Amino acid sequence: MRRLGSFLALWAVLILGLASAAPDSAAASPDAKVDQQIRPCFGLLLQPNLSQGCKVNYAKRRPCARGYYRVRGRCVVGRYGYNYGYGYGYSDQGYGGGYGYGGYVSREINCDYAYPGQVSATIARLYDGDTLTLTSTNGGACVESLNITKAVTIVARNYSPSRNRPILIAPPDQPCIRIASGVQYVVLQGLGIEAGRAGSASCIVGRATEIALQNVTVRYDGDASAFDVGDSRIELASAVFIGRTRSAVVKATGTIMASDVEIAATAIGGAFETSNDSRLKDIRIVRLGDWTGSSRTRNSAGFVISGMNRQQLVSLDGLYVDGFSRGIYIGGGDETVLIRPVVRDSDWAVTVENANLRINDGELEAVDVGLYVASGIAYAGNNKIVGVMRSGIYADAGGQIRAVDNRIYARPEGCKALVSGFFDGELTCRPWFEAPELYRTPRDRARLDYDAYWPAGPVGPAPLAASAALAPPAALAGAPPPPPGAPR
Repeated sequence: MRRLGSFLALWAVLILGLASAAPDSAAASPDAKVDQQIRPCFGLLLQPNLSQGCKVNYAKRRPCARGYYRVRGRCVVGRYGYNYGYGYGYSDQGYGGGYGYGGYVSREINCDYAYPGQVSATIARLYDGDTLTLTSTNGGACVESLNITKAVTIVARNYSPSRNRPILIAPPDQPCIRIASGVQYVVLQGLGIEAGRAGSASCIVGRATEIALQNVTVRYDGDASAFDVGDSRIELASAVFIGRTRSAVVKATGTIMASDVEIAATAIGGAFETSNDSRLKDIRIVRLGDWTGSSRTRNSAGFVISGMNRQQLVSLDGLYVDGFSRGIYIGGGDETVLIRPVVRDSDWAVTVENANLRINDGELEAVDVGLYVASGIAYAGNNKIVGVMRSGIYADAGGQIRAVDNRIYARPEGCKALVSGFFDGELTCRPWFEAPELYRTPRDRARLDYDAYWPAGPVGPAPLAASAALAPPAALAGAPPPPPGAPR
């Protein structure tokens, strides 16, 4: 037993001695150094991106999205990680609300509490093509002139336009919305816009862009236009323009696509200059009663197309014009097609100059001339011309008319012999527009003015019901033309 105890003691001493000498031998042995270099690194499964020995190359953190800040290794809303009103938000999901605290860009503005210039400043900080939402809980409006320099969509939530409740008001003598040239697109949806003291500034202004208005109402009182956009692609849907101005309320050049649009004007409704094929459907233009009986009424025009090139087709389906001295004026262009137009209470219903016009199934009510062709060619078929006192269809020396199946009815107390074709300049009746201080019809007495007008229903041509008092009832029902020798 003693030998066994001595042997165990000696073995323990040897083990302890080798352990104490191991570091020195490892440090001195070349084989040990090589072994350390090729030995698998600890933590290889957790940090697999090892390039040099056991050194870990940590991946760089991706920057936080715009409006978010890194707090404790994570992207949160606001400088201190707060998102007033919505709790926390993370950049990976793009959530967020609040009031712009710490540089955060809110995409929703309540116009009840908006400060001047907030909408423009917000648009400038949004991404190109982003969406901005305007709300108005208590009926407040954002008062500022928007300056748009990038593609944006502006919508309204929980808001419906009304006459005394716009959501965007332009300051005096400033435009409502100014779109910089070259902006890719601007979309306006569900907005009520008003410029009550615009002066010489138009309300919506832009050049060389693409703009779309849907369910938008614009009220304008000034010397320019409510909508003045040129050399652009223009899309209008369920839009209303109400203007008290001597200029055209809607002025547009470019490619125009319009549907369900209403224009209320005191002098000129819409002036269009198309540069490509354009389509307009269900356009309603009515004259306001502010300047009735003045020289401005005598020079008024409802719908004007001019300056068109010779390589395009413009189609107008369901155009309705009420109360203008010159109802529809077509000047220039390759071909313009009027389908089911209705013109009421005019002096000259349709005027054609240096253009090719096709007009079918129309109802034209005029005091002086129904269809007048100064130059160019007009193709007229199946139209009713009611209430004229000089001529139903008339072509000047430079104009040509191809007409078939048109019915013309004079006023019962009108001219005994209407002139058709060319005439020597003598008038068998005095045209009523020479006395603009007299109201022509009872409808003129009932016209609403700028302050009282608001669309009453869906846009679209109304039936020519009131013209029944100006023509025989059988005529409007489709009766054959009167016999030869009878007043036409």
